[in-house]
Amino acid sequence: MADPQIDFDHLNRYVAGDVALTREIFSLFIHQTEMWGKGLLADSDDEVWASVTHSLKGSARAVGAMHLAKMCEDAEELVGDGRRMGARDVAVQNIEFAVDQVRTEIQRWEYAQGLKDLRS
Repeated sequence: MADPQIDFDHLNRYVAGDVALTREIFSLFIHQTEMWGKGLLADSDDEVWASVTHSLKGSARAVGAMHLAKMCEDAEELVGDGRRMGARDVAVQNIEFAVDQVRTEIQRWEYAQGLKDLRS
């Protein structure tokens, strides 16, 4: 299996293994990435770009998706003098792919929790 997209040790420091709270945090992540992801457009003005990437970074950190958070942090810098030709297009593709990977890991976790619930 590829490297995990979610640092569950990091997440568990905040939720202390509380399954219901973990589900709620994952649900918020999915909602926020759907909402903010619509605004992740390479041709956005600098203010919108910075706001969207910053918000996605916070959502990623909240679930322990540190690789995604780092991508968003790097993308935040693609404004003003830091904006390079084509860099935002690459950032959008990479961030969208990473969001999908995190969502897949969330689905795996939810499936595993469902199996545990059935066994108990």
